[in-house]
Amino acid sequence: MNFFQSMAAFMSNTTLPVYVDSLGATTSMVGIVVSSFCVTALLIRPFAGPAFDSFSRKWMLVGTQAIIFVSLIGYALADSVPMLLAIRLFHGIGIGCGGPLAMSLVSEFLPVTKFASGISFFTLAQSVAQAVGPAFGLFIVDAFGFSITYFLAAASVLVSLLCLLLIKEPYHERLPYQLKLERMFAKEAVSKAVALMLLSTSFSCMGSYVVLYGYQLGVANMGFFFVVYALCLVLTRPISGSLADRFGIPRLLIAGVIFFGLSYVLLSTANGLPGLVAAAVVGSAGFGCCAPLLQSFALASVPESRRGAASNTTFTGLDLGTLVGPIIGGAAIDAMTAATGMPAEAYSTMWLIMLIPAAVTLGISIYWLRRERTRDCGGTRTNP
Repeated sequence: MNFFQSMAAFMSNTTLPVYVDSLGATTSMVGIVVSSFCVTALLIRPFAGPAFDSFSRKWMLVGTQAIIFVSLIGYALADSVPMLLAIRLFHGIGIGCGGPLAMSLVSEFLPVTKFASGISFFTLAQSVAQAVGPAFGLFIVDAFGFSITYFLAAASVLVSLLCLLLIKEPYHERLPYQLKLERMFAKEAVSKAVALMLLSTSFSCMGSYVVLYGYQLGVANMGFFFVVYALCLVLTRPISGSLADRFGIPRLLIAGVIFFGLSYVLLSTANGLPGLVAAAVVGSAGFGCCAPLLQSFALASVPESRRGAASNTTFTGLDLGTLVGPIIGGAAIDAMTAATGMPAEAYSTMWLIMLIPAAVTLGISIYWLRRERTRDCGGTRTNP
């Protein structure tokens, strides 16, 4: 299910910036349209969070998949930037609920001792989809246009729905639906959500602008970048999850954040496809490692009955970063282009600016590791 849903997401997310740009939008407007789904995703979370732990997660997920399907049909029929913006906002309702629902549903099948490796295996389907989705989406756009691309993405969501219907939802304790802060969010997961927000601020700029950056560098086959990135994820994600279960999440996070930052340095200095591919290889051990580790870190910090709230908390951080990242990045690119008249150099500077959130996340990870060592020395170590 996750593979086909992710396939549709990567096809649409990779081609949408190009679609908006082709309609004559500025770089800043591209960022606004691409990230606008986060507005409705964030607005729905306070009401949806308590529902994740009160009702059937499977059937709520079916509803969110239906919203995503309708949104993709809308992209196929849209012919202006305002229409795309309106559809993107509607799409955000499905995205805002779909991620935490799927994550909390899969957590019901996992023992606590294998949370990191289990979540990494689940998200591995996204890695495989990322190897196919972006390149396939860009190929279909070049061959048949944007409308056919989004119709095919919608068909992939239908397959995901069929797979979801075959899943037998395990029993979990259901709490009464209450609009209380502790039911909407889990305080135990807030620090993990902050770290995820910082990383997604930088990562969302890659998703929004790396294709346009490649075109500025004269690289025509940008689908190859995503293929390399995803294939490396297929190798690194299972390994990182297994190592985290053995040595602890903070140690793996520190390594992942360092690789994440290095990939942005490589993007900044790239002058063609080889440099972009090098960034993809290094980046696969960055955000691709850190995101599932932070999510499993948060889920393991609460009892099973509150995993919906914990998942809702981490995805709120993810959405906040995804909202502000492309807007900040687009504004920086426009400002630098106006000042220098060199778009490629403007993109290069933007990648370096995005190292700042990564540096803060590195500091948080080091703090977690020191706290873990303190607990070890005190003889009172608990699950972090």
